[in-house]
Amino acid sequence: MTRRSKGIILLIVGCVLLLSSGGWYIYNVQEDKNAGRQATEILGKLDNEQNIIDNSDTAPVITVDGDAFCGKVVIEKLGVELPVYDEWNYTRLRSAPCRYMGSVATDDIIIAAHNYKSHFGSLNKLQTGDEIRFIDAYGTAHTYSVCELVTLNGTDISEMQSSGWDFTLFTCTKGGKQRVTVRCNRTQNR
Repeated sequence: MTRRSKGIILLIVGCVLLLSSGGWYIYNVQEDKNAGRQATEILGKLDNEQNIIDNSDTAPVITVDGDAFCGKVVIEKLGVELPVYDEWNYTRLRSAPCRYMGSVATDDIIIAAHNYKSHFGSLNKLQTGDEIRFIDAYGTAHTYSVCELVTLNGTDISEMQSSGWDFTLFTCTKGGKQRVTVRCNRTQNR
């Protein structure tokens, strides 16, 4: 193989890599927009008083189109207001944050979301003292103050679950190997 042939092959490979990375970028941007649109649609339905509140579990939920939501999270500093699914799974996570475990009633709720710009992509911009509100299915606002921002390894589940904080939010870092984690304590009683 000649030097010129090698150069042409490398040029073609480089172009293919550039095109595939551009396609991946466009896909991620579209995914983020879809997630934001879906979350906004769910919020509109959550605020509709005709939804069913089911108190059969430890915490009330609102049923919207067959899906259960435990409330919504509001982070005014980031311009975020999102519905929160009552149960976590990957499919739900694509449209809105999910309750990973715990509850507001027991002061140990953990909420996970993708790092989409429309979801928790800006969590790392929060600072100690910033306010986060969680509005439960009854419409009661629970106010929390950011106490700590940490980055945990993605496999450090025990550290995530045994934190001892009243309210925790987390999302993946860009590479997905770590979790941006925001720890909060309640500042306002119910």
